[in-house]
Amino acid sequence: MELRHHDQYLSIDPLMGGAIRELTLSASGNGRTLISPQEGYHYQSSLLFPFPNRLAAGRFEVEGKTYQFPLNDFGRPNALHGMLHNRKFELQSQDEDQIVLVNAYDGELTHFPFPFKIEIKYKLEPGGLSVTAEILNTGSSSMPCVFGWHPYFNLSEGDELGELQLSGVDLIEVDENMIPSGKRTPFKTLEEPADVSELSLDSCFLFVESADRYSTQLVYPDKTVLNVWQDENHPYVQIYTPDDKRTIAIEPMTGNIDALNNKEGLSLIEPKQSLVLNFGLTLS
Repeated sequence: MELRHHDQYLSIDPLMGGAIRELTLSASGNGRTLISPQEGYHYQSSLLFPFPNRLAAGRFEVEGKTYQFPLNDFGRPNALHGMLHNRKFELQSQDEDQIVLVNAYDGELTHFPFPFKIEIKYKLEPGGLSVTAEILNTGSSSMPCVFGWHPYFNLSEGDELGELQLSGVDLIEVDENMIPSGKRTPFKTLEEPADVSELSLDSCFLFVESADRYSTQLVYPDKTVLNVWQDENHPYVQIYTPDDKRTIAIEPMTGNIDALNNKEGLSLIEPKQSLVLNFGLTLS
């Protein structure tokens, strides 16, 4: 599935959870391919639900009943990134500047027997992409959930990769299995733009002050700025810098790592009710 609008391009893979395959945005008449397929990567631009990041021991409890996700965290004793990434999405509508996809889940998996329907709208805007996720609880009981997005953004080639800026956050401290220890500390390293080539991160951050919108900036060597924004329902962000330095992952999340257990940012959607989330990108 593709969109071409105002010198911008979006490609979606409906068979892989409705994830973005390729994205080119334009700023001041100059196009930049921000997302493209990467060999050897996992969860490329995946929509993460009913939890992003890690679930300790793959296990959580609701009203006295325990549910067990498969452990898939590359050797760690956790479940990783939920269950949407390889589900098939159907095309609901397409206009010249937007695509709407939907997936209906009937609760058939024993590790998450909570039916839902999720609708994703990708909309190309001048110099930007906005994404709206609407999650409807189609079951008869409250549904616990957390949502996230896992885009890898291309870095510049050559000696200069770009700079990252993230301010007003605390670092979520984790144990040896990458599960929160219960502690968090102010994080000042990225208050001013920092050279991505010198960063080694696989870290979760909490925006300390409530706001209508949170953002993380990637400044390219030509001073083009990619702004990754997330609405007030996404007070967490995970930053991951792969060793190959081809990309950087900037991952908006509505809740903390292991939120199905620690309840930090956990949403409870009541039957027949919806949760609406907004996030996206601007290039300037």
